[in-house]
Amino acid sequence: MAEKGTILVIDNESDQLEMMKEILGRIGFDAKTTDNPQQALAMVEKQAFSLIFIDLIMSEIDGMDLCEQIKQVRPSVCVYAFSGHAHLYSPERLERAGFDGAIGKPATMEEIKAVLSRTMDTPI
Repeated sequence: MAEKGTILVIDNESDQLEMMKEILGRIGFDAKTTDNPQQALAMVEKQAFSLIFIDLIMSEIDGMDLCEQIKQVRPSVCVYAFSGHAHLYSPERLERAGFDGAIGKPATMEEIKAVLSRTMDTPI
């Protein structure tokens, strides 16, 4: 299967990174993962991504701040909050930080496909 694009997943939980890499790979995407927000910024500076998933609560930096920093580098990239705590943040607050949407953890393959279909403007 040809790759449909490259997606970056930033999360401080290794099991979530592995799960997302597996699901995105099955759907046909190349998934890059990191648990290091500074590494994520460096990756975004070097490479354009089709979509970025960011955990909202990480030890080094808040996901809201990381989204704002990423949007300064790549204003047009689509960024989704990926968190078990997304309900603590209003949609308006997420949008102000630059998020294009949110998905809860753990996410199912169908939920991830729905996000990809919306963001890629094509059925997945």
